[in-house]
Amino acid sequence: MNLTKGAVIRLTILFVLLGIGGAYSWQIMSNPASLAQSKLLEDIYVKGNYIEAFIWFCFAVGFALDALKTSGTTRIHRLITTLIFLLFGCSDIVEVQTGAWWSPWWLFVWKVSCGLSMMLLFWVYLRDRAFSNKP
Repeated sequence: MNLTKGAVIRLTILFVLLGIGGAYSWQIMSNPASLAQSKLLEDIYVKGNYIEAFIWFCFAVGFALDALKTSGTTRIHRLITTLIFLLFGCSDIVEVQTGAWWSPWWLFVWKVSCGLSMMLLFWVYLRDRAFSNKP
């Protein structure tokens, strides 16, 4: 393997920083006060994810109520949006159980699928709104 001088320098800096970070984290975890702070941050992470799931569920309820007022393709889009927001909220609850949004792999795929679906639905909304404003 032939590395350039710049690549060697960048890799050396990366390994030095990783070594410093590893030594620092080892020192922190041996301190009882740091363990309490770590527990506090974990509690914030868990409660924050539950709050986030609740917010997504509120959005879903809002879209469901809006779907009741509309008809045709708009109603179908609102119902699909309701389902996507419900699924995304559920993924936050699963994230609390797994401890990470990227692990296991299927949770990552789930979250990315919901995010892409939301972007697609937003694009459809903007497209439909632009067509409805034309004379």
